[in-house]
Amino acid sequence: MFNKLKSKLAKSIKSRKLNVFGLFFLLSFLFLALTKLSKSYTETIAFQIVYKNVPEQHHVDIDSSRRVNITVNAYGFNLLRYSFYKPTLQIDFNTDVVLKDQTYIWNAQQNAPKISSKFKNSVDIISIQPDTLKFQYQSLAVKKVPVRADLSIQFASGYDMSKKVMAKPDSIKIIGSEKWVSKIDYVATKKMELKNVNATIDKSIEIETDEVLKHVKLSNKSVQIKGHVEKFTEGTFNVPVTIINLPADTNINYFPKTIPVAYAVSLNNYKMIKSTDFRIECDFKDIGNTEKTFLIPKLTKIPEMVKSARLKQNKVEFILMQ
Repeated sequence: MFNKLKSKLAKSIKSRKLNVFGLFFLLSFLFLALTKLSKSYTETIAFQIVYKNVPEQHHVDIDSSRRVNITVNAYGFNLLRYSFYKPTLQIDFNTDVVLKDQTYIWNAQQNAPKISSKFKNSVDIISIQPDTLKFQYQSLAVKKVPVRADLSIQFASGYDMSKKVMAKPDSIKIIGSEKWVSKIDYVATKKMELKNVNATIDKSIEIETDEVLKHVKLSNKSVQIKGHVEKFTEGTFNVPVTIINLPADTNINYFPKTIPVAYAVSLNNYKMIKSTDFRIECDFKDIGNTEKTFLIPKLTKIPEMVKSARLKQNKVEFILMQ
């Protein structure tokens, strides 16, 4: 590449297409610039302030237009870079300020090592203005409240949620005056409608901002909604009926002895379900001193993997035996 440039330059000189005056002017300018940059100058550089770790429990009076003006003495080469970008100075409320009389105070002298690290060793700091920054604040209330997802889900045929829909995070912080924070017990998401769902749900949804929430600050403006969706099928087992709280001196005969239990479970877990995972009970105490001749069966044990289960019969007839 350089050989081609050299060749073209040579041809241009031979053909006198190159402006000789312009070449000497450029060389003179470069020589003058190098001479200027080699000299020592005193300049004032404006540093934009960047704030870090501002306490959530305090409303700090921060002016984003504030600048720290640092006057330095250095060679032109070291100052040239500040002509092309805006330098920043970070103020960390965890390490760089002190708290006094309801005010956070930043002191230039105490933070001199951090400021010096912004420059090279050949740069001398002459002054820093202002030498002190004050940030007044008001105490705020902080409260953690749960997130309620406002979802309307219509599943495709044969599909359902294998686990409860979760919001991540499931709770957020609200920050503001005690007057408004005390009125908030939870936050809700904006309404989301999902139709013909046949795959795992993973969507971002914004927090619904009502009139009260407009007066506070939220740690999160949106949450991630996640839910595992699977193909489901239905199974049926005949489960024995167990009579409980039957007095020792009482003997009964009841029918049926087993009741069909229909249940919904994901295809992945279908083969893992057994009839012994269910239990049906009839409580003899429920009839009391009535003349009832039947008991009400209840499902008292259902495996966690089962989405839903129901009895296909809701009465157990009985007769007292002599």
